[in-house]
Amino acid sequence: MDDSPQFGVELLRPIGDLAVIVVEGELDIYTAPQLAEALMTCIHAGALRLVVDLAAVPFIDSSGLGVLVTGLKRLQPRGGSLDIVCSRANVVRIFKVTGLLSIFGLHASREAALAASSRPG
Repeated sequence: MDDSPQFGVELLRPIGDLAVIVVEGELDIYTAPQLAEALMTCIHAGALRLVVDLAAVPFIDSSGLGVLVTGLKRLQPRGGSLDIVCSRANVVRIFKVTGLLSIFGLHASREAALAASSRPG
């Protein structure tokens, strides 16, 4: 029997140009398309600042990272940003090893990410 948590993506109602996406479960080649769909939904609806909450993600692979990078690339030409919420050491380590900490804001809590994404520039 599989004990891994069920995967889910919840899109919290955007506030102005800010949207929050909460992800739960392993983010891999099988589940990354669901996150991609949520990101594109927010971007097409006019969100410029996205917070992706990965606090409940125990594992992320290159597919999940690729979706996040693609989302950021869609936002940057419009002056947008994508901040990540994550405090799990193994997931944070993946961001460090891949060098993605230099392009994403990584925060230990959703509140910290929201505060950072609301600052101008």
